[in-house]
Amino acid sequence: MTNVGLAPGRFDAAALGKVELPFTEAEYAARLEKLCAMARKDGFDLLWITSPEGVAWTHGFFASWYKAQSPMRYPQCYGTAVHVASGRMIHFDNPTEEPVMALTSVSKDNRWLPDREAAPNIAFIMDELNKEGWLGGTVGMEFWSYLPNRAISTMFEGAFLTHGCRTLDMSAMVRTARRQKSAQELAYVEKAMEICDIGHAAIREHLKPGITELSLFGKVMGAMMEAGGEFSALIPIFNASPMMGEKPMSSGHNMASRRVIQAGEILTADLCGVFNRYHANALRGYFVGDKPPQSLIEQYRKSAGVFEVIASEVKAGMTVREVKRLLRAYYQEVGIWTETDGWGLGYELGWSLPPDWVGDFYFHLGDDKYLDRVFEENMVTNFESLFDTQLIDTCIYGREGTKILSKTPMELFAIG
Repeated sequence: MTNVGLAPGRFDAAALGKVELPFTEAEYAARLEKLCAMARKDGFDLLWITSPEGVAWTHGFFASWYKAQSPMRYPQCYGTAVHVASGRMIHFDNPTEEPVMALTSVSKDNRWLPDREAAPNIAFIMDELNKEGWLGGTVGMEFWSYLPNRAISTMFEGAFLTHGCRTLDMSAMVRTARRQKSAQELAYVEKAMEICDIGHAAIREHLKPGITELSLFGKVMGAMMEAGGEFSALIPIFNASPMMGEKPMSSGHNMASRRVIQAGEILTADLCGVFNRYHANALRGYFVGDKPPQSLIEQYRKSAGVFEVIASEVKAGMTVREVKRLLRAYYQEVGIWTETDGWGLGYELGWSLPPDWVGDFYFHLGDDKYLDRVFEENMVTNFESLFDTQLIDTCIYGREGTKILSKTPMELFAIG
């Protein structure tokens, strides 16, 4: 057995005392019931959940390392098995994660892998599931999850097939289950935006010519973490670019670097506040100097106006087609819509771990596909209004309207 180093060291869960989790056991039980109801409707008998977000949403567990790019002889074989008929679940993991399970999860039936290599661990999992009588039916796997990687996912699928199971992709079902947020989840999203706004205030306090992007980024992240924020699931876009005439040069998905910020440049700051792993996204642009081009100030005013339309006219229950028509009409009315330069789009936000904070629901005002998708009540997305402007905010969709979360003004900031 290649099990050297599997033991967690000295650990006693009782010594932790009462552990306060972000959600009640009742909320986790309701999530499991919801997931099983969806699974019964879709014909699944057993769910094998492996996406970090899916596992965390189901019972709370999350970790700092998932062995996504680990040595081939030490692959990631963890997962949560949910038996649909009984509503029971078993989490399988490396025993070194026992302390993390105790601090993050409501799962009561945790079984520890006996080895570091894939074959004995997968055999162990199959034996345990077989003893429970959970094998032989239709097994849902998350084929769209990066965990486990293709090599390990294929091994698991083969093992399920060998035990007489039928395997089907359940990625859409698991993602859909997480889409509508509870009241507590929404409270965490709003707290995350408060933290994001603190980051933007720190930019206005510390930005000046001669500071490096990384130095400024460190001050911003420090302020957000002092306020209770956490690491974001994506490394934020945070860099300064020169102007091209009266328009800023595109920066792409650049990270902060050792580059010195110069007068006359524009800083693109795409921050995400994070609280209990719930994300809220706000992008703003900062002109380094006291006299940005008047034409760009006006462009920001027009670009920002779309959020007033979203807040007053976009509601849960509307289709992407309806929202696309409404928002494009606004952009055309103010004269900034173009089919080739800039865009208006949004994507789902919520519970996220690295490497991505982008959820599954996505819409683009230039897209002519998937127009019948519906904005669900208590769904959270960002919206990007990028027409030579750096404006993104976070939206919560309700039956009476949409709430725009950031209190950072939607304007081009001039830092003189």
